[in-house]
Amino acid sequence: MPVNDADPVETLRDILGIARALYLECAPSAGPIELDELRAIGADLRDAYQRMLRARPGTAAHATAWANAEQATKCLGSLLGDYTSTRALVRAVGSRLGVKPSIPGFDPKAKLRERVKRG
Repeated sequence: MPVNDADPVETLRDILGIARALYLECAPSAGPIELDELRAIGADLRDAYQRMLRARPGTAAHATAWANAEQATKCLGSLLGDYTSTRALVRAVGSRLGVKPSIPGFDPKAKLRERVKRG
């Protein structure tokens, strides 16, 4: 789906969920400054989301909320860079929900052993 066709409120809700997952993943190892920055970014995204729910599309309030969300998203991306993987985010959210990891470990020699067993 092209970005222009996406509902901005749903997109912002998704970004807010990603920010929450990132906070869960980073909280155990991040320093107090990084945690404060993550909290501030989350608050900015939450505020923008709430304002977008109240504002009609095409209004100045809606455009301002979207601009604030874009800025917070840029800050989130620059703060985290390439340090967080998708798998780590899913595990962090899953553990918060009480889900045990079901992803088996990757064994690069598993196929070779299977061929040897077959002969």
